Amino acid sequence: MSRITKAIVYRAHGKPAEVLDLEEQELAAIGDDEALVRLEAAPINPADLNHIEGKYPIRAPLPATPGFEGAGVVEEIGPGVRDLRVGSRVILPHDLGTWREAAVVKAGRLVAVPNEIAPEQAAMLKINPLTAWRMLHDFVRLKPGDWLIQNAANSAAAEYFSEYFEWI
Repeated sequence: MSRITKAIVYRAHGKPAEVLDLEEQELAAIGDDEALVRLEAAPINPADLNHIEGKYPIRAPLPATPGFEGAGVVEEIGPGVRDLRVGSRVILPHDLGTWREAAVVKAGRLVAVPNEIAPEQAAMLKINPLTAWRMLHDFVRLKPGDWLIQNAANSAAAEYFSEYFEWI
């Protein structure tokens, strides 16, 4: 893989169409406990747009690359990496900035998922399902016969929970 990669970057908060740029970046050398990951999929979530606009509660230092979620394939590993293999599909850390072609990441911050999971689905496993799970366990107690209405029936949360609820 080329040591040059591309990433979406913003240097000021504002409307995404006005502040986002595509930039070439040099990848860092892979350390002993790191992996080089080629991104396969990174969704665009409302939280990503809020982050770019400066409306998200936590602001990344600028310049920043957006993207809270993403999945990729391990291309190279450092000599000290034991729990990952080249070719493994992984979910990337929340604070990486996933709108990029590739990144060097501490291997311990990557979550391996079965390669049979499509990258588009793997990329969405961190936010929507956990948010839905938390809402259903920490904020409401459903009983048999209760109704659940979701306003985005095609989201990952709907797909994830479809096995647990009868949809009408």
